[in-house]
Amino acid sequence: MTAPVPDSDLGLAATGSPWGPEGRWVLTNGPDVTPLKRRLYLSRPLPVDQPPPDVVEGPEFRRIHTGVDGLVDWSEFCFTPTYRTAVAGTAFEVDQAEWRTLRVASTGPVLLHVNGELLLHADTVTYMEPAEHEVRVWLPSGISQVVVTSWQVGFRECRQVVRLRVGGLPVRVVIPSPGADERASARAERILSAVGTPTWGTVNGEVELTGPPGARLRVGSEVVTLVGGRATVRLGEDAEGAVGSASMLASGEVVLRVSVDGSPVFREFPVAVLPSSYRAEPVGTAEQWRSELLDHVRSTTPSAATALADGRVRGVAMERSLWMIRNRADCADFEAVGLLTLLHRVAPEHWDPGLRDEVRTALLGFKYWIDQPGLDAMCYFTENHQLVWHTAELLAGELFPDSEFGNTGWQGSEHAAHGGELAAEWIRRRLAGGFSEFNSNAYLAIDALALVSLVEFATDSSLVADARELLDRILTGLVRTSWRGINGAAHGRSYVNTVRSSRFEETAPILWLCYGMGALNAAVLPATALATASKYRIPPAPATAELVRLSSSGEYRFEHDLLSRPYHSDVVVYKTPDVMLSTVEDYRSGLPGLQEHVWGATLGPETQVYVTHAPNSSTSSSARPNAWAGNRILPRARQFRDVVLALYRIPPDDPMGYTHAWFPLSTLDSWEQRGVWTIGRKGGGIVALACEDGARIVTVGPDAYQELRPNGLGAAWVCVVGDEYPAEPEFWAGGVTYREHSLDWEGP
Repeated sequence: MTAPVPDSDLGLAATGSPWGPEGRWVLTNGPDVTPLKRRLYLSRPLPVDQPPPDVVEGPEFRRIHTGVDGLVDWSEFCFTPTYRTAVAGTAFEVDQAEWRTLRVASTGPVLLHVNGELLLHADTVTYMEPAEHEVRVWLPSGISQVVVTSWQVGFRECRQVVRLRVGGLPVRVVIPSPGADERASARAERILSAVGTPTWGTVNGEVELTGPPGARLRVGSEVVTLVGGRATVRLGEDAEGAVGSASMLASGEVVLRVSVDGSPVFREFPVAVLPSSYRAEPVGTAEQWRSELLDHVRSTTPSAATALADGRVRGVAMERSLWMIRNRADCADFEAVGLLTLLHRVAPEHWDPGLRDEVRTALLGFKYWIDQPGLDAMCYFTENHQLVWHTAELLAGELFPDSEFGNTGWQGSEHAAHGGELAAEWIRRRLAGGFSEFNSNAYLAIDALALVSLVEFATDSSLVADARELLDRILTGLVRTSWRGINGAAHGRSYVNTVRSSRFEETAPILWLCYGMGALNAAVLPATALATASKYRIPPAPATAELVRLSSSGEYRFEHDLLSRPYHSDVVVYKTPDVMLSTVEDYRSGLPGLQEHVWGATLGPETQVYVTHAPNSSTSSSARPNAWAGNRILPRARQFRDVVLALYRIPPDDPMGYTHAWFPLSTLDSWEQRGVWTIGRKGGGIVALACEDGARIVTVGPDAYQELRPNGLGAAWVCVVGDEYPAEPEFWAGGVTYREHSLDWEGP
């Protein structure tokens, strides 16, 4: 259940300084918003004087099969402030009446009812990792009903999870499902627990299933038999997936639901529908690449990008952008730059009647920076958002210099001066030191959108020159960190879908347009802005180098970044015609991580090999870090040309207790396990990965034949490319040696 958060609930001043303990700045920053969330809960708590709902499988309650972390996960990205309430329930049976300890973990306030009695009311709020609460309960013999009610409030990424564990001897779990045959359900559980999808992505709509030979599985309306333990199904047209925009790419995933007839038990497998257009080498001319991109853009969902490609602005293309700006939804700044581009590029006679005035009105009423009036949860503080905000404010002010902007009461010229000063400072700092979101395959595209808009439309010649220089550096830098159209180098921020398939990288359409290789996906606004530029000229690709080192450094500023410390990154990229290996060395080693992609080997768009220290089983973008993007604790990693050594700290209370590797076997031509090594080959490329005691291949679930699970903790890994017969590594407590290279936590 969801409901919008009224401004009146927030208890924050909409005007004046946004800073201080009671300032509105907390609305946009997940980690620092928890005190406000708790205050909101105390003012609108869960009802403790009402009986819990009857939890019965049916229209209101659906069965959930949790991951290894045991968490029921309702996480979601909330573009506007949103109250969220969710309920989970089960039943379990004990033979003897006795005292038991129930452990409830949650990221927000919870109620725990057992047999209708409220036994726990916790009001703790956390950011990403759940807090655990214990309660002693007398369980009568027989079946007990358990209901957990969860509360959260979403400001952007909203991590809403609960977990229930029962201390002592095992209990018999009885899912409340009227008419279900318990024995048939138990059999279905065993069968489905052995089913896997060995390929995460598909281009042609076909998905392979593995599992017990002879098992009959229902997939949608189709029933298939696993002949020899395998079957191929096609995704139905009714498969549901995430929706993105022309500036923000969704996960690309749809859900494949698999069940066994005669039982309500099922499993859901996320499968990505991969963009079909990928090019590893340049073919044709720059004009051809531009034409291919614009033709592709015209085939995507109506948006600012499609209008820009068409040279015609229709109402349907403006619906999402206008909704986001009018509602001050997070990421509305991206949409504002798109609309300003259209106002410059498309003549008034090519707009639907009255639509141009609608856009103008929306922009004149918009908020353009944190210090301006308004209560909202838009993000102002990540590196990419900062520049987009400043660009939007500058360009809106210059486009309407004599108009009054309703939110501030300023004239457009005042907004132009304010945004221009901030944009110029932001660019100067990146020209001097580089990016904190280094080589992000998501956010360099957004930076490019803002910079090309400044080059095309800003009036300050000095600002335009600096923007052009920084944009040149981004585009040529993408070539240096890419291999065969894949930006597979280490990233300061990334997401699961982009490190599983480069076809989803938001930089991929830019590479296609500028250098004739990459992929065409749905995140096309930045590339379309570049393709329609009249003043900016795309720089030539730099010469290919086998070994590249790139460094970035600078200072975070609290009122821009919500941090006050230096940042620094050293990225190493090794490339041959057959493989790429990249690492960000010694990056905040041993400290908490977020969305950093620290190291990886690349042999193809879907053949990216890397290791993470996961804090949970989620792949949601609202879990930061999650199972496959980021690390709970950042490793220490060093690269020696074609070799990476990486060390991980796994504390005794770690929620998962191990690291794991993404090693998608189905994308390889061949593979084998030899001693501690797992070795894969694709074309002429070879990647070998080892950890102490070796690793086993996970053969069930959504990561089947794609995940390597270490036989121990996985505290040290060695990755070698280009060597079919790697040497034997030496592992010891706190370190590893491979050939002449050694790494430990204390040494240089």
